[in-house]
Amino acid sequence: MGILTSLFSAVSGLNTYGNAMSVIGNNIANVGTAGFKSSRASFADLVSASLGGGSTTGQVGLGVFLNDVQTSFVQGSLSNTGNTLDLAIDGNGFFNVRDAAGTVSYSRAGQFQVNNLGEIVDPSGRFLQGYQASTTGVILGTVGNITLSTATVAPQASSTASVEANLNAASTVPATVFDSTDATTYNFSNGMTIYDSLGAQHQLRLYYVKSAANTWNLHSQIDGGATTAQTNLVFNTSGVLTGGGAQTFSLPITGGAATPLSVAMDFSNITQFGSASSLTDQTQDGFTSGSFQSLSIDEEGQVVAQFTNGQTRTLAQIVLSRFTNPNGLTRSGENGFAETIDSGAPLDGAPTNNGLGRLISQTIEQSNVDLGKEFVDMIITQRAFQANSRTITTSDEMLQELLNLKR
Repeated sequence: MGILTSLFSAVSGLNTYGNAMSVIGNNIANVGTAGFKSSRASFADLVSASLGGGSTTGQVGLGVFLNDVQTSFVQGSLSNTGNTLDLAIDGNGFFNVRDAAGTVSYSRAGQFQVNNLGEIVDPSGRFLQGYQASTTGVILGTVGNITLSTATVAPQASSTASVEANLNAASTVPATVFDSTDATTYNFSNGMTIYDSLGAQHQLRLYYVKSAANTWNLHSQIDGGATTAQTNLVFNTSGVLTGGGAQTFSLPITGGAATPLSVAMDFSNITQFGSASSLTDQTQDGFTSGSFQSLSIDEEGQVVAQFTNGQTRTLAQIVLSRFTNPNGLTRSGENGFAETIDSGAPLDGAPTNNGLGRLISQTIEQSNVDLGKEFVDMIITQRAFQANSRTITTSDEMLQELLNLKR
């Protein structure tokens, strides 16, 4: 059996190293494929035959076979692209993508785009999966396709406002009756923009008139119209506001919006110290209508839309999956992997949780193929193939010698 066995062993070597070269060739072919994970051929010897008919000594091997092709999930280098929908995972997670038939694949390739329906898809048209959000931007537990809503944001009327300022304690009481057109009749003023129910802007102006020690009259004016006396502001001897801190203004609005406009005013952060009167900060909660302007994705996978009115809204949160044994995944093509019994069920969650890793927007993960290593493996595989070919040639010559003995 010796010479024939050597032939069969060499043939197994040719087949095995031919397959190994296919693995190397596939790695090299995908050196530029985003998110590609390289593979490595693993060999094992075939069951040995005993020359002694059952003895454990004197065993001769029967060749080699390709025992496994293992995938390396070492992270590839990260490359900035400037495209918001290019996403890289810094960690162990996989993107969850679903095709039109509902088949789920898991991928590290984060090159996404928006289709004609506003859905985020990969280059193969598979839908990126994420936790859905309510119309107010609250993340829900339902997983589905991520759709970018570009609908106009409805306006919101101002309902609350606050002023943070200092009124100069050294100010004197004006000599004449308050008149908004005469700056000598008041000590300080500030204005802010507020919005009605239609999203139209209105200018609210506030006038502060010192009337006595630690007491200030407050007047409001909307859009340059008539002024309205509001509740006085009263301070203690330490300059801390003790009266008039919370007021509700009823403002007359024109232009077809709901009127009067009721605004809860917060003056609790106004002080009366011995420094110049000044405005520190002011806020209000109204805004006009707005259209979609841009998109951002943070490291937690939250997809946030920015609108022209300065408002933002969370549209969804990208789902990532990880596996107890990622080497148990099988390749499904188009940069995807499929779940198997060996991989275990996917463990889904939001980025930055449970070891899934964080997302980096405007970045893609490159292939983790190491060309230097692949070329070295190619040389070794080529030499092994040549050696097995030489074994066949030599064995053939030995058989020929046996045949020649018959002459």
